[in-house]
Amino acid sequence: MFPQFHRRKGGAAELGAAAPGERGPFGVFPGADEKDVEETYRPALDSADGGDARWAAKRREFASLMSMGQFLEMRSEFAVACALASAGIGYDLGKPGEPNPDFLILPTKGGASPVAGVEVTSASPPGINELFERIEEELQPHSGLGVHMVFSHYPSRLRPAVADEVIAAVHDQASTVAASGSPEPVVINVGDVVINAGPLTVTVHVRESEEWLGWEVAGAELTGPMSSALYAAVAAGRSPAKAAQGRSLDGVPVLLLVDLSRYGAAWMRSDWVWAGSLAASEEVTADYPFAGIGVFQQRLESPAVIGMGVGLSPHLGPESRQAAEELCDALGWARS
Repeated sequence: MFPQFHRRKGGAAELGAAAPGERGPFGVFPGADEKDVEETYRPALDSADGGDARWAAKRREFASLMSMGQFLEMRSEFAVACALASAGIGYDLGKPGEPNPDFLILPTKGGASPVAGVEVTSASPPGINELFERIEEELQPHSGLGVHMVFSHYPSRLRPAVADEVIAAVHDQASTVAASGSPEPVVINVGDVVINAGPLTVTVHVRESEEWLGWEVAGAELTGPMSSALYAAVAAGRSPAKAAQGRSLDGVPVLLLVDLSRYGAAWMRSDWVWAGSLAASEEVTADYPFAGIGVFQQRLESPAVIGMGVGLSPHLGPESRQAAEELCDALGWARS
């Protein structure tokens, strides 16, 4: 169904290769004496002119971004678009104002009806970095004080209410230190057992220190963080908006691809292990709205999709499974 020779060269290779004949993240930049396959096999990105309402909507969306998180999520979409282009896979963008996936995969032999869909999102929960920024702000009026924190294991997510508890503890302890010396550490029990894959405690201790903040993780076991990242990837497809996109193509399989670049230690699991773990997850039930879930990483210095592992639902029918498998194989992605 899809081209299988994209590893050699293609128009998108030029996005990552420095010069003709050199290899980029998407293949080899064609030399001057070689005939490029871009016009035949690549859905040329420069054909997205202002007359196309879908690309015009994407430009408006880009112009309205207000945060780094929004920017990185859109960057995830374009990384997947580049992967599709490099593989010579034709696609359209989803229709504005309708619950379509981001990309409608078109048949190789022509035709307007999509044979698959791809929805791209990211999982970036509030965590340690955001909490640290608030702690530093809280300590600014207190010269010579610092906070030492101990997490029972690496937290995948700290809800705003937990961060508020930590800040309240820092505030109270800082006042005590200023008045009468070192207070007792405060231990906060976090109730997000599912998200953080088990009981989590946060110990907060304000004391005299030249450094504002120090922290450590008492438990080095990565099973918890990985389980939390897997839960976050699956949960991303259950929101009402995402579920509508997953079911929007009337039986045509739609893959949900989740960027976990900013999700704790998720990068430490290989793409093949991710594929198997996602496919075996009890959270992927018969009513799950997507045909499969993929997780991947990005790096700012490269426009490539890194380490894609796709777990296909065990509840797929044979035709949907074949279409999803062929798409993953054409892209060189690990799949269950």
